[in-house]
Amino acid sequence: MVRLIEVRQPRPHDVIGRTFTIAGFGTGFEATVTWRVLGHNGGVLGEGPVHGVGSMGVIDDFGHDVTLTTTSARGVPVTLQVFGDDPSGLHPPGPDLNTVLLVLFSGLHGWRLHEVVHGETLTKIAHDNGQNTTVADVFAANRDLLTDPNVIRTGQVLRVPLL
Repeated sequence: MVRLIEVRQPRPHDVIGRTFTIAGFGTGFEATVTWRVLGHNGGVLGEGPVHGVGSMGVIDDFGHDVTLTTTSARGVPVTLQVFGDDPSGLHPPGPDLNTVLLVLFSGLHGWRLHEVVHGETLTKIAHDNGQNTTVADVFAANRDLLTDPNVIRTGQVLRVPLL
């Protein structure tokens, strides 16, 4: 199956703030694709169109700035959906569904990558790399890599949210 829409940013498990950019390439009905962000409970945190993508089967790059309605989220898993319009309504949410799992921090000021060195703990990493960052924040930002906040390995590269 040929994909006519592909999201290149954000990447799976990226840390995002209340405002972030969706980028990729695609084609859509009347040059429009749709984005939607779902909270961990399935509620919609924001949605809207991405205009100016290719149409009539012509694929083009797109970039779109998103602002979510939530004002207080800290380390919340969310799902970004980007998909084509389906005027028939037969294939909800729409064709070429892209699903990207992300971690939302509404007060995010960016994030750092930190390579774990021997003897470090998440407490030390959070303290040394972020101003208001907690162990829970670092753990939430790395759910895809960590299963226990007390177990990290030398050489792991962790995302440290700056709050």
